[in-house]
Amino acid sequence: MPILLLIRHGTNDYVKTGRLPGQAPNIHLNEEGRAQAQALAKHLEKQPICAVYASQLERAIETAWPIAAPRGLPIIIRPNLADTNAGDYTGKTIKELNESPESKEAWKIIVGKPSEGRLPNGESLIEMQARVVAELERICAAHPDPEPPAPPEPGASVAPAHAPVPPVIIAVVMHNDPIKAAVAHFLGMPFDNFQRIGASPASVSTVMVMKEHVMLVNLNQVPY
Repeated sequence: MPILLLIRHGTNDYVKTGRLPGQAPNIHLNEEGRAQAQALAKHLEKQPICAVYASQLERAIETAWPIAAPRGLPIIIRPNLADTNAGDYTGKTIKELNESPESKEAWKIIVGKPSEGRLPNGESLIEMQARVVAELERICAAHPDPEPPAPPEPGASVAPAHAPVPPVIIAVVMHNDPIKAAVAHFLGMPFDNFQRIGASPASVSTVMVMKEHVMLVNLNQVPY
């Protein structure tokens, strides 16, 4: 029964310009984003986090670092946690995509019917959801719950009962749309509604993954 802390990276100047970052490298947290990352780490400091994962993008790694470093944990890089591959739209402004004759029809589909949207020379949003969910499932499989103690042999003395073993808690630092797409999957929501979910910068959405079902414990918790 692992618990996933789905964490969005902190704020950066690039996104504040209204541009699509996609998987572009060299986008770093700004001063506000670094403060958000520190506040997030402080908020999580009492959580017994056993592993920290992040996409390969700098803004995710920089948000993961204050969580991992005090615990002596490595940041495990998983490129499948990266933001949507925006292809030709990488670096374009939302205004430009809405108004340009070359993009406005395709962008209208991406926004209005995400299940049918594809970013030219990038990926479809459904493909993004599939790769992110598959990676989260692999992460969960890599951190199974501890095995319960074996029952005592007949006639053996029985030690006092121990407290239940707490679930494994894993921090996963990723990106806005991938978090929303993953939460939509876990909730069984129609994919075309996934943009109704919120994921603020440096927020935490907590998902408990059980054998038979998944529980969303909290959504878009902001510690600053």
